[in-house]
Amino acid sequence: MWEVRVTPAGGFDNHAEPSPHFETLPLSGAMGAEIAGVRLTGLSDEAFADFRAALCRHKMLFLRDQHLSHAEHEEFAARLGPFAVDAYTQGVPGHREVHPIIKEADEVTPSLFGGGWHTDSPFLPEPPSFTTLRQIEGPPYGGDTSWTNCALAFRHLSKTYQDMLRGLRVHMSAANNYATQNKLRGEAIGFGDAAKHEQGMKGSFHPLVRTHPETGEESLYICDTYTVGIEGMTTHEAKPLVDYLVQHTTQMAFTCRLRWQPGMVALWDNRATMHLGPNDYDGWRREMYRTTTAGGVPV
Repeated sequence: MWEVRVTPAGGFDNHAEPSPHFETLPLSGAMGAEIAGVRLTGLSDEAFADFRAALCRHKMLFLRDQHLSHAEHEEFAARLGPFAVDAYTQGVPGHREVHPIIKEADEVTPSLFGGGWHTDSPFLPEPPSFTTLRQIEGPPYGGDTSWTNCALAFRHLSKTYQDMLRGLRVHMSAANNYATQNKLRGEAIGFGDAAKHEQGMKGSFHPLVRTHPETGEESLYICDTYTVGIEGMTTHEAKPLVDYLVQHTTQMAFTCRLRWQPGMVALWDNRATMHLGPNDYDGWRREMYRTTTAGGVPV
């Protein structure tokens, strides 16, 4: 007789990372936290070190009422490390590292690029580590972002399953996502840059279980949007494994969800999370800007 699947239990530890410089308020039992009592532009070196530690621990942080300019956004993000090469856009005029994500109120589309569970640009040889996203304008409801803790999900697999996954390499590519987008939209789309498009379609192979370079945590590196296979496996062999891991990792128990407000900033660690932004706010304008931090080759 098979057991009925129940909510995972045990091993949840999202207690606040302590700091004398700001207040940390955990968002869910699995991950995420609000940072209160500080402005990003005013962090001292000591406060910034605590902030980075909190980001690696909680994997997603958000702050209210920041209202950053493009210059402030870019200046703060530079403290996290060198900027990553953005796979999609060239940035806003005068601030090439600040990339717009805007959907107009009259724009109706069957799909958004962030509408499936994904980690940012895993098809690159060196995917980004941190992403920083801020809102200028948003809908009164809808447009939320959800994240899932891929390290916690890995810990909730059996030792037998964990051992089986170690040593496997996942093939990340934008090919399936572009085919889906083209089909839904009824038009051909691309990266806009021939070299970026070629890299996106070719993709990269990365460890399916990666080790975080700052925390040492093992984490599933899996993605519903960009995973196209597993090295050495046929499609029929790989797909059930990928489907199960995505289903396992995106259980609600491993997630947190943020309801955006204008002026809010959120940051997350792509090395240990996936995220999702539903296309559920037709008729409302949503204006966001993001930066990405270089992340190195996954190991």
